Amino acid sequence: MHLVSVDKVAASVDGRTLFSDVSFGVTSEDRVGVVGPNGSGKTTLLRIVAGERAPDGGRVVPRRGLRVGWLPQDPALPDSPAVEVVAAADPTVEPHEAERLLAHLGIDPGHRVGAMSGGQRRRVSLARTLLPPSDLLVLDEPTNHLDVDTVDWLEGELQRRTGGLLVVTHDRYVLERVANRMLDLDVPDPGRPAEGRRVRWHDGSYSSLLEARAQRASQRERLTLRSRNLLRKEVAWLRRGPKARTSKPRFRLEQVEVLRSAAAGDPEARPLELGTGRTRLGNDVLDLEAVRVVRGGLAVLDGVDASIGPGERVAVVGPNGAGKTTLLHVLAGRLAPDSGQVRRGVTVQLGLYEQESIVAPSDTTVLDTLLAVAAHIPLANGETLPAHRLAERFGFEVAGQRTPVALLSGGERRRLALLHVLLAAPNVLLLDEPTNDLDLDTLSLLEDHLDGFGGTLVVASHDRFLLDRLTDRTLAVRGGTVNEHLDVAAARAAHRPSVPTGSGTSRITGPSADRARSASDRQADRRRARSLEARVDRLTARREELSQAMAAAATDHARLLELQAELRAVDAELSEAEDQWLALTVD
Repeated sequence: MHLVSVDKVAASVDGRTLFSDVSFGVTSEDRVGVVGPNGSGKTTLLRIVAGERAPDGGRVVPRRGLRVGWLPQDPALPDSPAVEVVAAADPTVEPHEAERLLAHLGIDPGHRVGAMSGGQRRRVSLARTLLPPSDLLVLDEPTNHLDVDTVDWLEGELQRRTGGLLVVTHDRYVLERVANRMLDLDVPDPGRPAEGRRVRWHDGSYSSLLEARAQRASQRERLTLRSRNLLRKEVAWLRRGPKARTSKPRFRLEQVEVLRSAAAGDPEARPLELGTGRTRLGNDVLDLEAVRVVRGGLAVLDGVDASIGPGERVAVVGPNGAGKTTLLHVLAGRLAPDSGQVRRGVTVQLGLYEQESIVAPSDTTVLDTLLAVAAHIPLANGETLPAHRLAERFGFEVAGQRTPVALLSGGERRRLALLHVLLAAPNVLLLDEPTNDLDLDTLSLLEDHLDGFGGTLVVASHDRFLLDRLTDRTLAVRGGTVNEHLDVAAARAAHRPSVPTGSGTSRITGPSADRARSASDRQADRRRARSLEARVDRLTARREELSQAMAAAATDHARLLELQAELRAVDAELSEAEDQWLALTVD
């Protein structure tokens, strides 16, 4: 069923044309994901379709009687209890449905909206948008301020609903699993004015759009080899899906192959292998023992034990307000625990990127702020990369590097703050929600560079795609405890709200959950696991060499028998190594 027609629509902001001559239609079967760089007009387009703004040119023709559910980024809500605000959206719906939605979104129904944070108000607005029946849902960044579990619930809710959907989100899993069409406000071409740009349509999900971008770039040779490889790599990650895997070693080998394929050819296509300054990490990095942090009379962290070793890549997940930021601040030394011990290795050089990290506006240029930190960033191969080249890789072109910081957007200043942390060349990098205010292209670029970071990486984020791609183990913060899991999917699967927290001490899940184990025991297991991963790498490479040798010796029967015997021995050793790895790591 046809819902709305957009006919030759144009829009501009502050005299700058965002798009023009845009035409498309949306039916009740369409689940449309809208993507594009920051400032390309995604929000403006959604407001026009929702009837919240008139276009500067063209027209929008909705079906007669069309019911539109509209979620803006900055909702205006009355100062009433949350359940009343949501229920007022449709008095014909039973009140318990409003309470159900608020419960899923982690909102107390009796909490007054006026006393809420911005993120809480956004969730109330989302519940109010989802409550009444609608023919077309128009959602602008519905996943903002939602934790991993809530985004997972929202994804299922959108999949179950009937009717049309038009959504802007930075959550690539939502786009991959919910959308069946993609509308791409593509990156402006310096050789083509914005007035001449049109949106591009792609049938299929987000990965289909990425494949189309890569193919278009290859045909027209308008993007660099590096850009095309970034797209191919992201498609590979999307197609793999969350790491609900049965063999971690094979997963790690697949990851290596993806990176090797992307790096083939032009040196500029290779991910940066970021160095870690002059100091190499020792065996002791970060250890917490019986750490307790109390805020407002409540134990945010209660008897927490955790150990993070050299080269580990750790995800920190949990509901909003569970204590993820508190945990990172304790690890970084920004917050002293009320009791317990925090030990940092003597070789640790720590870099912390916080949620509020932003370079203050000033007349100082982008490049000068970077040079004040360091002129070069060390690479893992012993070479260095000039600060201006790193800035280019993160979207600050040469001309833009002479721009005063005061003229940058909030998102650009956050990106600049991240560059400040990287330029300091830490060997332990703690990132608290690094993806806020980044568009999808910049997110992909950030992940590409963090792929090559050679130190210890700890990331607190609600972005499931980023965590799946970058991390190898997960610390789940909930109810004052910190539970260890193989990955984000395992952390979510293990959560049972009805299970009591017991004494409040940290529970470590895994193969030895039935016995108390010290932090040193767990660290020894992780060192053993890393050694086994390296052994699997070597055996797999040898297996490939033997396969190639067997193909070359197809007519030499005696040699072929020798190679087959060695191959059987390698396969047996490989299987044993993988089994040992799984025994150490799989929940």
